[in-house]
Amino acid sequence: MVVRALRSVIDDLFDDHAALTDGDGWAMRSVLRAIRRVALLVAAGWQVVMLLASFASLGGSAWPLALAQLMLGGLALLGLRRRIPTPVIPLGMLGIGLWSYLASGDLGSTLVFAACWEIDFASCLIGLLVLRRISMALVMGPAVVISATLFVALPEWGVQLPVAIIVTQASIILAIRAGLPWLLRIAADADVAAGSAEAAGLRGETARRVGARLAEESRTLHDTAINTLGAIANGGAGVADPARVRAQCARDVELLRVLRGEQRAAAHDGLRAVFAHVGLPVTRSGLGDEELARMDRVLGEDRSLAVAACVREATTNAVKHSGADSVGIEFTATDDELRVVVRDAGRGFAGSAPQGRGIDSSILARARAAGFAAEVTSREGSGTSVELRVPLGAAGAVQTGSAGSDGSADGPGGLADWDGGGVRASVASLHARAGNLWALGVTAVSVALTLGGGTNRFFALYPMLGIMVLAWAVSRAPRLRRSRWLLSGTLIVCTCAVFFLSAAATAFGAEGAVNWQALAPTGAFVLLLSLGGRAAPLIGAAAWILLAATIAVLVWPVSPTAGQITIVAAAVGLGFTIVWTIFRAWVTRLAEEADRSRQLAFEANLRTELEAAAQDSYRRWVDAGLESAVELLRAVAEGDRDAAEPGIRRACGAEERYLRQLVQLSPELVHLSRALVPALRTAREREVDFSLRLGGFDTGDEADARDIADTVLHGLAALPQGAALTVSIFPVGEALQLTMLGPSLVPPGSSGAPGARERAGARYERLGSLDLVELTYARDAVAAGTTEDS
Repeated sequence: MVVRALRSVIDDLFDDHAALTDGDGWAMRSVLRAIRRVALLVAAGWQVVMLLASFASLGGSAWPLALAQLMLGGLALLGLRRRIPTPVIPLGMLGIGLWSYLASGDLGSTLVFAACWEIDFASCLIGLLVLRRISMALVMGPAVVISATLFVALPEWGVQLPVAIIVTQASIILAIRAGLPWLLRIAADADVAAGSAEAAGLRGETARRVGARLAEESRTLHDTAINTLGAIANGGAGVADPARVRAQCARDVELLRVLRGEQRAAAHDGLRAVFAHVGLPVTRSGLGDEELARMDRVLGEDRSLAVAACVREATTNAVKHSGADSVGIEFTATDDELRVVVRDAGRGFAGSAPQGRGIDSSILARARAAGFAAEVTSREGSGTSVELRVPLGAAGAVQTGSAGSDGSADGPGGLADWDGGGVRASVASLHARAGNLWALGVTAVSVALTLGGGTNRFFALYPMLGIMVLAWAVSRAPRLRRSRWLLSGTLIVCTCAVFFLSAAATAFGAEGAVNWQALAPTGAFVLLLSLGGRAAPLIGAAAWILLAATIAVLVWPVSPTAGQITIVAAAVGLGFTIVWTIFRAWVTRLAEEADRSRQLAFEANLRTELEAAAQDSYRRWVDAGLESAVELLRAVAEGDRDAAEPGIRRACGAEERYLRQLVQLSPELVHLSRALVPALRTAREREVDFSLRLGGFDTGDEADARDIADTVLHGLAALPQGAALTVSIFPVGEALQLTMLGPSLVPPGSSGAPGARERAGARYERLGSLDLVELTYARDAVAAGTTEDS
């Protein structure tokens, strides 16, 4: 494992990191853009420190150097808006660093100390912005040139600083080359996970919305054409008004043509339309037409359609079953809720609404799908009441998971509901891991600088390194992480202790200040930032500033330069933590912007998928063979046939039974739904009394569904005209059992049976004049759902 880890680190040092940035994920784009912006901000901001240090050390003669610093800072700021070749800014910083060394000539000056950090920051920027192997040459080449120039031009400085420059730049570029791939891989992993989740979400959302669409189409078919055919077949009050029957048949023909994709759906007429074509006198109360029109706008088209459909089903049931002379419809509203009550004074029924029938599937299930409450109450001899409670305001304005008529995404997960919560959680995890990597990296660099012979008065660097390791360790301790304030307090103390010890190692800026490890305190402080919250970082920053100010005040009387260097060292560390905070904010903001763009792309892809799925939906109804229902209803609508004719009533009854069985084929039954449609059509064509019952579970694969369909079709083919066949497909334990009961059925596995293959658990039994066949298949537990038996 250790060898593998070392090999991975070595590969990271010499590989091109640009390969890790392939792809267009939000995490990678956000990290790279944030790194670039922060790098340019650091370059520009540090030129201000260099400018102040230049005038503090050189006085008025610093203006040529100061002008170059201002120009470089302006160029870095321009890079935030426009694309500038990546190496230009850091190479310019390296040049200004060397110029500052030569212009100062004083190894102990504030300008030389600031120039050391100019060069260090330049190396960091190259490592962060130039992701190819050439970044090592871009750092080490100038480092050797700067060191050689100092050795030749300023021999009195000795070899310590030239050697320290080479060692420091090598440590920086190696640390970044080893650590940055970890961060990039975290971002890449986040992108892969997000891509997989998005693909799964697209498939799931498409399936959910298509299922909802087909379920609604099935309910609508039940509420209109099926009910109309049933009313004609039953005769009585439902067809007492021929004009109303013809008008209803005409509307149902239009509906069936829409289902078959022959024309687009007509615009929604709104809630006011529920008072028309009821079939019984309507007693209306409550809201007027203007208020109902406003309710349509508040609810949105999908929810208004659902409410209207529930009311129509309630009135249809009253016409068909109640025996009442009239029906009452009341609309009332408060600021928060629309309340609709449909009442009749008919015969009523005992108990709750029958499951799987019109009330359950067309009212209760539709209300659940649309996100509002429905309650049906009835007593024998006292009539039936259907009450709908629909939330308004914010709750009512948001659609509940159905796609609009244009296929737009307005349900959960849609852009309207975007809150960035998932992205923020991913970014918070990314920040935490990046903070952990930084704490480890800065500790490793401090170890390398200490072993390289940096200034170490009072041996202060050794306890400093121990505290840095301690800060990293305690941040990972589960017990301390449960006590946020205790952990925050510990990290604040570690930050201040590391700063104090790093200052003490250079005699508080008076000796070998160029070796001051000013970034060392940032390890503990970045871990503090990773905990989240604002109060603890502000307290930590205040403690750090107070400590630095106290040290500067104490050393200033002895050496003003040491006091200035203390302030610059504090600016390095605190400035870095500010930049880190900005980096975190930019990554979060850029990730949210990228996620919004991704969500727009998701919605566009979803619309495309839904359009394709709509074509599949239309093909489903085309395959179902609705032509006979269309022709039958059209003949009544156009007056060619009289709804009271016995032949028309029988034909309508047969068509009603066929359609009621058809709407059992829920889209959730992916394999069975399409496979069984030919069986329904065959039974109708052969005038077989066919009864199909489904238990809401799909087969495990398409082959089993085809086998079931072939078995049923074979049974139908063997029946004489007018015979009866009952077929049920229900789960039994972990399997799916097909049961067929009818005359002339062939035993499983016989030469005449489909596939002629034996099945475990197959059963054949002769029951008088009927045959019983049972076959067992694998079932798909994932596909289990609530089929809506109309």
